[in-house]
Amino acid sequence: MERKLGQALPGILATTLVMTAGFTVSSSALAEDIKIGVIAPFNTPAGEGLLNAAKMAAEEINAAGGIDGKQIELVLANDEYKPEVGANAYKRLALSDKAVAVVGTASSGVAMAIVDQMARYKVPFLTTGAASNQLSERVSSDYDKTKYFFRVMHSSEDMGVALGDWAINFLHKEKGYSRAGLLVEDALWTRGIVEILKKDLENAGVTIAIEEKFDHETKDFKPSFAKITNAKVDYILDISSQVDGAIYAKQWAELNGPPMSGINASGTSSRFWKDTDQKAVGHANLIQGSYRTSLTPKTIEWFDRYVDTWKVSPDYTSGYTYDAIYILKDAIERAKDLKPDALVKALEQTDYVGVSARWVFEDDHNSKFGSGYRVMGMFQWRQDGSREVVWPPEVKTGEFILPPWVKQKQ
Repeated sequence: MERKLGQALPGILATTLVMTAGFTVSSSALAEDIKIGVIAPFNTPAGEGLLNAAKMAAEEINAAGGIDGKQIELVLANDEYKPEVGANAYKRLALSDKAVAVVGTASSGVAMAIVDQMARYKVPFLTTGAASNQLSERVSSDYDKTKYFFRVMHSSEDMGVALGDWAINFLHKEKGYSRAGLLVEDALWTRGIVEILKKDLENAGVTIAIEEKFDHETKDFKPSFAKITNAKVDYILDISSQVDGAIYAKQWAELNGPPMSGINASGTSSRFWKDTDQKAVGHANLIQGSYRTSLTPKTIEWFDRYVDTWKVSPDYTSGYTYDAIYILKDAIERAKDLKPDALVKALEQTDYVGVSARWVFEDDHNSKFGSGYRVMGMFQWRQDGSREVVWPPEVKTGEFILPPWVKQKQ
């Protein structure tokens, strides 16, 4: 598998993956440097954010003495957003590269394909970009085979609850908006979100006037926006990850569409402002673990270091991936063993405050969600390209604004 991303940072291995015979990690591996696999869609915002954060964490840990005195070597693999490519990458990381654990992927389809390999290869996999509820459901239903999966990020259910809170308690109850349109990427991870949103919004008295789905290769969203506008909605909830969300955000502004907010993975990075030709004013987006607000006492200082290092703000995968590397460090040092089952037990006992959340895993290997653990809110783009947190009230830094072409609802 081809490795890109140029020159690796000190202590980071970036070579071509080669398949070898079967492999089982043993405690004797502690005598050598510790290899951690990183699977990501190269040359995409989510993938670059994931890789940057993994490098940053590994370099810091190595500079501070490593893990029990052993250096981390990151082995990078491109999943291309393709399940079969990601599954092969996981197998090669386990067999050829002898990774003690794997982090990453920004695709639920890729993550599901990796979970399919777990019973055979038994290398713990910490996803930092895959949200589908089905991943944790498999841990609950077949623990012995899939206990090696952990989610160091949000789930679709978490996002559905958080977005519903925004739509109901702010847009509906405070702003008086009662007709919603959904613009949704047709993917595995969005299904759980939409299911929760529909139920919660309808129970709150909000009418979902239209649900417009699109493929991740879609480039022209004008027909979708025309349908949504014709449905006479008060606002749009957009949900996307694999598609370049800057494309439709720019078209939304050019068409003077209804107020839009939601889950736009591309919109979590500062590059989004440039990619929309500075037309994203008024778009609000879910905070997904990588934003300059006090998610934990560590968040703001880390955010500023990330921007200083990479000259771009973190993507949604960044904070989660950074934390995942430190979670592995913590688990390995407590386990004093790299055997898969020993590492799983140590991961299950995690209680670690990272830059995105306080991480405590539940029985299904999701992490605890809510106050004191993992929280999500909404930020909004401003006329000058800055962003302000507008929800929830306890963490907001600014007031909600309408897009410049939208009149205040009377």
